[in-house]
Amino acid sequence: MTNVIYTNTNLEDEIKTIKALEAKLQELKELKEEKENLVKKVLDDAGIEELQVGAFTVRFTNVVRNGFNTSAFKKKYLELYNAFIKQSSYRKFSIS
Repeated sequence: MTNVIYTNTNLEDEIKTIKALEAKLQELKELKEEKENLVKKVLDDAGIEELQVGAFTVRFTNVVRNGFNTSAFKKKYLELYNAFIKQSSYRKFSIS
């Protein structure tokens, strides 16, 4: 195992790099969403859910999903809810 010694300056530089990368990721996410919205609009305007574009098949379909209403279940069956609670733990990393 290798020990790495960081000075405050080294660590601050690493954190600055992380923050810059987070900003770039946000920019890319916004650009991706913009492009996706353009393609979705084309499908919507054409009234279609699937389109073949070159080597790609683009789909914009309605999906129905059944979710479990945990809040309502907890209110109505608190004892049963508590019997099935599973505690978990994790480490959270953040920079502010």
